[in-house]
This record gives sequence, C-alpha cells and structure tokens, in this order.
Amino acid sequence: MDIWFLVKERSMLFTLFAVIIIINLLLLLAVWKKRAQLPKWLIIMTIFICTLLIALSIGLLVFTLFVGFNG
Repeated sequence: MDIWFLVKERSMLFTLFAVIIIINLLLLLAVWKKRAQLPKWLIIMTIFICTLLIALSIGLLVFTLFVGFNG
C-alpha cells in the first residue's frame, strides 16, 4: 500500500509516537550537554530509558502503520 495513505489514515497514532520520539531525543540532547554536571548514574539511567522509549515507539509506529489499527 501507499505509505502516505497509511500515515494519513493513522495520523493520530503517528503523531503521538512522533512526539514521544522527539521529546526523548530532546531529553537525550539536554542530558548529553549537561553530562559534566550530572551524576553518572542519572546520565546512564536517562540514556537507557530514553533509548528504550525511542526504540519502543519506533517499533509500535511500524507495527501500527503496517499491521494494526484498522479502525
């Protein structure tokens, strides 16, 4: 199927997952810039959680786009 048609059909979920990805990328960037001032455990946990949420959002985005949500 046409990708653009699928994105338009599922635009709400696509927007939700895109916003989650953007917020996590911005948080990663902010933590990376302030890494000298933050405790090491906080940096590691933040990077781990943000990376996990980004990967999960991308996976759910692909799943929703091509497999699920036929409403």
